[in-house]
Amino acid sequence: MLVGDAGYPALPFLFTPIVNPTTDEKIRYNEIHGRTRRIVERTFGIWKRRFPCLSREVTTKIITSTTIVIACAVLHNLSLIFKDILVEEEEEENVDIDEAVPINEPHWQPGEGFIVRNALIERLFQ
Repeated sequence: MLVGDAGYPALPFLFTPIVNPTTDEKIRYNEIHGRTRRIVERTFGIWKRRFPCLSREVTTKIITSTTIVIACAVLHNLSLIFKDILVEEEEEENVDIDEAVPINEPHWQPGEGFIVRNALIERLFQ
Protein backbone atom coordinates (compact mmCIF):
# COMPACT_ATOMS: atom_id res chain seq x y z
CA MET A 1 0.00 0.00 0.00
CA LEU A 2 1.23 3.50 -0.87
CA VAL A 3 0.02 6.86 0.43
CA GLY A 4 -0.20 9.80 -1.96
CA ASP A 5 -1.49 13.36 -1.95
CA ALA A 6 -4.49 14.67 -3.90
CA GLY A 7 -2.32 15.18 -6.99
CA TYR A 8 -2.32 11.42 -7.59
CA PRO A 9 -5.23 9.32 -8.84
CA ALA A 10 -6.90 6.85 -6.50
CA LEU A 11 -5.51 3.44 -7.45
CA PRO A 12 -5.97 0.02 -5.82
CA PHE A 13 -2.50 0.27 -4.26
CA LEU A 14 -2.32 4.08 -3.80
CA PHE A 15 -4.44 5.68 -1.11
CA THR A 16 -5.22 9.35 -1.66
CA PRO A 17 -7.35 11.82 0.34
CA ILE A 18 -11.04 12.26 -0.40
CA VAL A 19 -11.57 15.62 -2.11
CA ASN A 20 -14.88 16.57 -0.44
CA PRO A 21 -15.50 14.17 2.47
CA THR A 22 -19.21 13.99 3.33
CA THR A 23 -19.26 11.65 6.33
CA ASP A 24 -17.51 11.57 9.70
CA GLU A 25 -15.73 8.38 8.62
CA LYS A 26 -14.36 10.01 5.46
CA ILE A 27 -13.29 13.12 7.39
CA ARG A 28 -11.50 10.90 9.91
CA TYR A 29 -9.88 8.94 7.06
CA ASN A 30 -8.56 12.21 5.59
CA GLU A 31 -7.13 13.28 8.97
CA ILE A 32 -5.35 9.95 9.49
CA HIS A 33 -4.23 9.88 5.86
CA GLY A 34 -2.74 13.38 6.20
CA ARG A 35 -0.84 12.53 9.38
CA THR A 36 0.50 9.34 7.84
CA ARG A 37 1.56 11.07 4.62
CA ARG A 38 3.42 13.80 6.55
CA ILE A 39 5.35 11.16 8.53
CA VAL A 40 6.29 9.37 5.30
CA GLU A 41 7.36 12.64 3.64
CA ARG A 42 9.55 13.61 6.61
CA THR A 43 11.12 10.16 6.64
CA PHE A 44 11.85 10.26 2.91
CA GLY A 45 13.37 13.73 3.34
CA ILE A 46 15.74 12.38 5.99
CA TRP A 47 16.59 9.37 3.84
CA LYS A 48 17.29 11.55 0.79
CA ARG A 49 19.73 13.68 2.79
CA ARG A 50 21.47 10.60 4.16
CA PHE A 51 21.38 8.61 0.89
CA PRO A 52 21.58 10.93 -2.16
CA CYS A 53 20.92 7.99 -4.50
CA LEU A 54 17.26 8.29 -3.41
CA SER A 55 17.09 11.84 -4.79
CA ARG A 56 18.01 10.85 -8.33
CA GLU A 57 15.77 9.72 -11.15
CA VAL A 58 14.96 6.02 -10.92
CA THR A 59 16.77 4.24 -13.74
CA THR A 60 16.93 0.75 -12.26
CA LYS A 61 14.71 -2.30 -12.56
CA ILE A 62 11.88 -2.36 -10.01
CA ILE A 63 13.46 -5.21 -8.03
CA THR A 64 16.76 -3.31 -7.85
CA SER A 65 14.99 -0.09 -6.82
CA THR A 66 13.08 -1.97 -4.12
CA THR A 67 16.30 -3.50 -2.81
CA ILE A 68 17.98 -0.08 -2.72
CA VAL A 69 15.12 1.49 -0.74
CA ILE A 70 15.00 -1.42 1.72
CA ALA A 71 18.79 -1.28 2.17
CA CYS A 72 18.61 2.47 2.84
CA ALA A 73 15.83 1.92 5.39
CA VAL A 74 17.87 -0.76 7.19
CA LEU A 75 21.03 1.38 7.16
CA HIS A 76 19.05 4.37 8.44
CA ASN A 77 17.62 2.31 11.30
CA LEU A 78 21.10 1.03 12.15
CA SER A 79 22.38 4.61 12.16
CA LEU A 80 19.65 5.50 14.68
CA ILE A 81 20.57 2.53 16.88
CA PHE A 82 24.25 3.48 16.83
CA LYS A 83 23.49 7.21 17.12
CA ASP A 84 25.24 8.07 13.85
CA ILE A 85 24.90 11.78 13.12
CA LEU A 86 23.43 12.76 9.75
CA VAL A 87 25.95 14.81 7.81
CA GLU A 88 24.10 17.52 5.88
CA GLU A 89 26.63 18.07 3.08
CA GLU A 90 28.01 14.78 1.80
CA GLU A 91 29.82 14.27 -1.49
CA GLU A 92 27.49 12.67 -4.04
CA GLU A 93 28.69 9.89 -6.32
CA ASN A 94 27.12 9.59 -9.75
CA VAL A 95 26.81 5.85 -10.38
CA ASP A 96 24.27 4.17 -12.65
CA ILE A 97 23.34 0.74 -11.32
CA ASP A 98 21.18 -0.52 -14.21
CA GLU A 99 20.24 0.73 -17.61
CA ALA A 100 16.99 2.69 -17.87
CA VAL A 101 13.96 0.41 -17.81
CA PRO A 102 10.76 1.29 -19.69
CA ILE A 103 7.62 1.69 -17.60
CA ASN A 104 4.86 -0.83 -18.29
CA GLU A 105 1.25 0.21 -18.77
CA PRO A 106 -1.01 -0.21 -15.68
CA HIS A 107 -3.19 -3.29 -15.24
CA TRP A 108 -6.09 -1.80 -13.25
CA GLN A 109 -9.49 -0.50 -14.21
CA PRO A 110 -10.71 3.09 -13.69
CA GLY A 111 -12.50 3.40 -10.36
CA GLU A 112 -10.74 0.43 -8.72
CA GLY A 113 -8.86 2.79 -6.41
CA PHE A 114 -12.08 4.35 -5.13
CA ILE A 115 -13.56 0.91 -4.46
CA VAL A 116 -10.49 -0.20 -2.49
CA ARG A 117 -10.31 3.09 -0.53
CA ASN A 118 -14.03 2.98 0.34
CA ALA A 119 -13.69 -0.64 1.49
CA LEU A 120 -10.81 0.40 3.77
CA ILE A 121 -12.84 3.27 5.25
CA GLU A 122 -15.81 0.98 5.84
CA ARG A 123 -13.64 -1.66 7.48
CA LEU A 124 -11.79 0.80 9.75
CA PHE A 125 -14.49 3.25 10.77
CA GLN A 126 -17.87 1.52 10.65
